[in-house]
Amino acid sequence: MMGKEKIKPGHKQMNKMMQYLVLCILLLLALLWLYPYIWVTIASVKNETDITGSGLLPSKPMTLGHYKFILSTAAEIGRTPFGRAFFNSFFISSTVTVFVILIGGLAGYSLAKHEFPGRKFLTNFIIFQMLFPTILFLVPVFLVIKNLHMIDTYQGMILPFVASAWAVFLFYQFFKGIPNDLIESVRIDGGRELLIIFRIMFPLSKPIITIIGMFIFMQRWDEYLWYIVLNKKNAFMPMTNLLAGYMKSYGENLGAQMAGVIFLTFPIIVLFIIFRKSFTRGITMTGLKG
Repeated sequence: MMGKEKIKPGHKQMNKMMQYLVLCILLLLALLWLYPYIWVTIASVKNETDITGSGLLPSKPMTLGHYKFILSTAAEIGRTPFGRAFFNSFFISSTVTVFVILIGGLAGYSLAKHEFPGRKFLTNFIIFQMLFPTILFLVPVFLVIKNLHMIDTYQGMILPFVASAWAVFLFYQFFKGIPNDLIESVRIDGGRELLIIFRIMFPLSKPIITIIGMFIFMQRWDEYLWYIVLNKKNAFMPMTNLLAGYMKSYGENLGAQMAGVIFLTFPIIVLFIIFRKSFTRGITMTGLKG
């Protein structure tokens, strides 16, 4: 019986050096990726005359005046208070996210664990639908919402996005990997389908739910064009449309623009920090890349 080969000290040292080199490269890439946001954050607290300076750090005392300016002039620019616009964005994004997860989970479970006529065709159709960008459906969706008299309502801004072929496909792929024996054992014990879905399938798919929830919430939070088409009333104006008003009225005020970027991106960063572990697991399980 041959003994294990000993790793030479030189090889260990070489491996450590390679690890440090890879770590340094990754840190450098992370800094390059973060630099624009760091610059925006610092610029948002700079004096207006100091923003266009060559240095990254402020040469004059920092100020929160740009944030106060946005909060105080929101009603004047968009005729919508800032708090109302923030609520609109959060309410629309959260509601759409919940519906996408529920509908995607139910549809994915049905396709993965139930036999019915046309299942293969329906699965292929959902995959085929993912090839088309949503902007192609802008006009027909607008006409449907208009005929339903839902323009300038929360329903009209939520209903077109409550289902996602991408979410259905991810749930379908994940649920296919769950053993049928587990489901059959619950059915033998008298468990109904809803019990199986909400007590077994959804808890097992937490990483998938996190990845879908993060992407859908971020997509709706950053939406601009659809909300312009589906909404004309200021009472339902979201953050993106409100901040776009600053570009028109105060385009020369760079500090206010940078503060607006911080207001718009901060909730997404907070969500990522809260769900980062599940998000990372979901990325690993689904194979998604940025």
